[in-house]
Order: sequence, then structure tokens, then C-alpha cells
Amino acid sequence: MARSTSKIPVDKRHWLFGSIREFAASPLEFMEDLHVKHGELCLLDLVINKLIVTSSPEVMRHIFQTNHKNYIKDKAYQQLKLALGNGLLINEGESWKKQRRLAQPAFYKKRLEGLFQDMVGISEKYCNRLEKQRGAEEPVNMLSEMMHLTSDIVMSTLLGSVMESDKEEIEHAISEAQKYIMTRVRHPYAIPFLHLFGSHYRFRKNIKNFDRHILAVLAQRRQEGNVDHKDLLSMLMDAKDEEGSSMSDQQLRDEVTTIFVAGHETSANALTWTFYLLCQHPDIYQKVKKEVREVLDNRLPNFEDIRELTYLRMVVDESMRLYPPAHAVGRENLEEDELLGYHIPKNSMIFSSIWTLHRRADLWENPTQFDPERFRPERVKERPKFHYLPFAAGPRMCIGNNFALMEITLILAMMMQRFDFVLDKEHPVVLEPLVTLRPKYGMKIWIR
Repeated sequence: MARSTSKIPVDKRHWLFGSIREFAASPLEFMEDLHVKHGELCLLDLVINKLIVTSSPEVMRHIFQTNHKNYIKDKAYQQLKLALGNGLLINEGESWKKQRRLAQPAFYKKRLEGLFQDMVGISEKYCNRLEKQRGAEEPVNMLSEMMHLTSDIVMSTLLGSVMESDKEEIEHAISEAQKYIMTRVRHPYAIPFLHLFGSHYRFRKNIKNFDRHILAVLAQRRQEGNVDHKDLLSMLMDAKDEEGSSMSDQQLRDEVTTIFVAGHETSANALTWTFYLLCQHPDIYQKVKKEVREVLDNRLPNFEDIRELTYLRMVVDESMRLYPPAHAVGRENLEEDELLGYHIPKNSMIFSSIWTLHRRADLWENPTQFDPERFRPERVKERPKFHYLPFAAGPRMCIGNNFALMEITLILAMMMQRFDFVLDKEHPVVLEPLVTLRPKYGMKIWIR
């Protein structure tokens, strides 16, 4: 096959600094601007690195599904490896396949049903505590609240009971580690200085603190023997491959860390952005309240109720379209390829902007409008699959997508059942695209 000679359009804003300053200053808006200026593909000059940027559903289908074996996680994910180890998010090749087969049964519907009541119990306790904030003069920081709640849920469903002081240490360690890693990703030229001025030392200290808690739980489980705690860790420890081998402590540590980070951060951000949107759209807010009243009828939810909360699920889907927690996905190709007629040399870094994909005016009518009706079943059926990718797609689609959707829907239903929420419109809402997309200064909301 003849190689294409077409050159990908290059974005270089400055003769020396390329486009690195604009990219670092405002990544999301910059990604949208690239699509407006260059279309489906462009080559971004970041001085040290060159990055192919796309918001094309056709390209994403090719990378994530059609030719996925040629595309591994890019160098940014290798930075995440510093914290996550070789868990499913980072692992590649046959080792990833083996780990995926071992871990997948833990996320089957039957298993999730077993974790559901644990989620309900934790959410009910949280709502009882939140009663103290009802009518208070000061608003709560909904991002912090949701981080604590989803952290409680993932720790309980993953590790069983964890002491409150341990939870705080774990949350702090992971939050600080994420900030450090994103600094390395966005400012690779600064890495030597991070080592020189102590940032790397503090990062390693945080990871050691996190590992200390996780390894202590693993040691206790090994000592107990074949006790089924009915949590995800028990399921992972019991999993066996074709040869009858189970995961080592290091593998379990890496998977537990990955599940914890992915399992609470993304859900907390999705919940926070959903409250933000609902508070600004009273008609949609009241529709959700009405459905929750009709389905739950003043009782705690059961597993079957999740399917009945159809409008609420539409709201969640639309919220994750406008504010996708996983706002971008990076890949690197092992062999040369062709995308949209352009030759792609091997070892190119390709950045798929989910944020831009979800806001393209040619793919979505009134793309910045909050409209849950887009996700009515008949409209979803008509829409091409790769226009909406909150959990990526293909064989490496997020393993915990059903867990996350169940958790988010349940928490929203229980909170909307008991409380009303009023947004503090004076509080600044600034997008902060770290590993996940969060509001930089939190989200202030009054509980009524």
C-alpha cells in the first residue's frame, strides 16, 4: 500500500516555545481551539514532544477498537505508573490480558448486586450526617463531600472496613500524588527540578504511606486464610487463571490502587458536575425529584430501582457528556499507521480529546446546552457509538463503568430524595483537568 504524503497540520504558536504555554495554561479551551483551526487532526508542537491531537470519532474508533493492538498507553500513563504500578490502567500486552481476565468477574452484574446494599448503607449514613448541614448559613463544598463519600464506598466495597484516620491518610496521599504526576506530565522539562527541590521525595513519601495501609490489609487477609469478606479484594484474591495461579501481593496492590483511584475520583467529579448542572436548571431538577419520589416512594433503594430511574440516568449521561471525568485519552502506536489519509510514524503520541468530541457542534445540536433528552433510548440508538465516550471504548474500555454508573445513580437518588440543593453562584467554578476533570476551587452548594 502506498504511503500517504499528506502532512498533518502543525500548531506552533511561538518560534521557540511552540504551543506549550497555551496548552499548559488552558488545556480544554485550547483543545477546542485546535479543532476549530485545524479540523480532525493536528500536530501540536510542545518543544520537547510532538503530540497528535484529535477529536475525531473515526480516529478514536480506529485507535480504541479497529486497530487497538497497535496502540498502547502513551508516556503520560507511564508517569501514572509511578503511583499505580502495573495495574489494568497501565499494563499492556499479554500481561494486561491475563490481569483483565482475572479481574473482570469482580465487576459482573451478579457481583455488583452483592455490593449494592453496602453502597446503600454508606450513602444512608452519609445523608444522616448531612442533615446537620441542612439550613446552615455556610454552603458545603460538594466536591470534598463527594470525594469523601465515594472514597468511603470504594474503600468499603474494595477493602471492607477501614478506620477513619486511615481513610484520611489514603485520600491525602492519592490527591497529592495526582497533583505531582500532572506537573510531570504537563511540564516534563521541570522534572529535574522536582527532584532537586523535594517534590519527588514528598511524592514517594505519600505513596509509601498509601502502600503501608494497603499491604497491611493484604497481610491480614493472607493470615486469615479462605475468609470471604464479600468485597472486591476477596474476589481479586480468589481469582485464578487457566493454570490455577492467583495474583501476587504486588499485583493485588497495583489493582487495588488503580481501582481506588479510578473508582472514587471519577465518580466524585461526575456527581459534583451533575449537582452543578441540576442547580442551574430548575425544570430538569424538578423532573428528577418527581421520578425519585415515584420510584423510591420514601424508602431506601433496591437494586432493581436503578433500572427504573431512567430520567436520572439520562441526566447522568448528559452531565458526563458536558463534563467527562476522563476528559482525554493518550495512546502511542507501536507500528506506523494511517489516520484520515495522514501517515502516522511509529511511536507517535496521539491525544484523543473526549472533552472536544463531546462538544463538537457538527456532532451535537446546541452542544453546550444541558439537555438530558439527548439520551432517550431511541436517540441513543440512532447516534453513532463513538460520538459519546465517557469510559473510552473497545477492549480497554473502563472495567468499572457499570460500578460507577450504579454508584452515581444511587447517590444522586438518595440525596435528591432527602434534600434540596442551591448553588452558591458567587463561588468561582474553574475547570481543572488533572487526571480527571474537577472544579479547581471546589463547588459550594447550600443544603436545604
